[in-house]
Amino acid sequence: ARALLPAGAAISVLTGGTAAWIDAGLPLEHGDTHLASPRIDRYRRPYEGTDNAAAAMQAYLDWEYGLVDQLKRDGTHHFRVI
Repeated sequence: ARALLPAGAAISVLTGGTAAWIDAGLPLEHGDTHLASPRIDRYRRPYEGTDNAAAAMQAYLDWEYGLVDQLKRDGTHHFRVI
């Protein structure tokens, strides 16, 4: 924070940190608030965001089980399919 002072940045310091904030009974935020960038790199289950979770999960499993045969046909990987 000190390094930003010459740049004229508005700086606030919470003496005592989050624990002091909680001890003072002040409100906390929960979840995804004030993110610097959108959450585009989080893990999503194959059925999230669909209107038919069972069908989406089955489609994912069919694709995943098909990978073994795809690897056998491909021949460019460097591991042994068991």
